Amino acid sequence: MNKTEFLIGRSGLDLLNDFYPDDLPNEWRFDYYSTLFKALALKIDTEEDLEQIFTELGESDEVFELVIFIEQTQLLDADQLASKLKPIHQYQSQFTLFCELEERPSDEIMTILSGYRLCFQSNKKLKFDLNTKLIANKHLYFNQLPILYTSSVWDEKQMRDFLQDIPPINTKIILICRHAESETLNKIRMIAEILGF
Repeated sequence: MNKTEFLIGRSGLDLLNDFYPDDLPNEWRFDYYSTLFKALALKIDTEEDLEQIFTELGESDEVFELVIFIEQTQLLDADQLASKLKPIHQYQSQFTLFCELEERPSDEIMTILSGYRLCFQSNKKLKFDLNTKLIANKHLYFNQLPILYTSSVWDEKQMRDFLQDIPPINTKIILICRHAESETLNKIRMIAEILGF
């Protein structure tokens, strides 16, 4: 039996207007979102209040995975990267840094990233001293949980085919569907449950 557990979410909190109650204050969006979904990706330079999100995560007993997304270009300048990480460094146990890569970051960059929970996704086979999995034709390199990130917009058949093609990996896997709205995320979650994930 497949023991893979999907934690499903999207990139950003800007869902369509009918997702959030009309009278919900902006600063409560994360709290509302996290009651329905179990993962969220935010850019490292997000305008969301990360400190408030980290506080809420620290106070919650619920399973939730926060992914901080870094662009590959942000891994080219060590000083700039260190500067971006400085405000969130103290919360490093509460999120996973994620990046889609075409090439392996320099040793200097990898030294800056040591101590963080990491996951890299690539179309290429790269050399890392990390756990490695090939899932849905993507090479994942991670030290805690694998993160599968997709920009595709799927219909129900594509969702089912995608989930069925993922081999059992006997762990949790974070699935971030970048542009998905709440209806799509709910369908993916239901299909995963029907398939026994």
